[in-house]
Amino acid sequence: MSNEEHNICREGIVRAIDGDNISVEIIVSSACSGCHAKSICIPSDRRQEVITVKNTRHEDFQVGETVELLLETSAGNKAVVLAYVLPLVVLLVLLFGCYAITGKELLSVGVGVLGVVLYYLILKSAGKKVEQGIEFGIRKKRQ
Repeated sequence: MSNEEHNICREGIVRAIDGDNISVEIIVSSACSGCHAKSICIPSDRRQEVITVKNTRHEDFQVGETVELLLETSAGNKAVVLAYVLPLVVLLVLLFGCYAITGKELLSVGVGVLGVVLYYLILKSAGKKVEQGIEFGIRKKRQ
């Protein structure tokens, strides 16, 4: 990781170590889970996710140890653009373009939604190539 001041940090627990590959479990929570009114609104949404990280610093980690996962802010921004901004652009371009050509609202909505579904299928099929630009780092938890 380049400059640690420009990193997004997330706490996790080491679950497995295989050479330089370390599997880290993190808890993913929806924004609602931290709200004080969640008990009267909707149940909190929490799930566990395991992320495999390369130990590029060659630090000594132990299974069960609490660590910090690092992601450069620029990589986080890239992920947001790929997951949210581009699909919105695809939807709007197809929706308004199709409506301008055909004048049919229902057809335009269908084409827009189909375009977004195709976008996500293409993104999923190019997953390994996309993941190369979004790489996590790992370090021992700071006290």
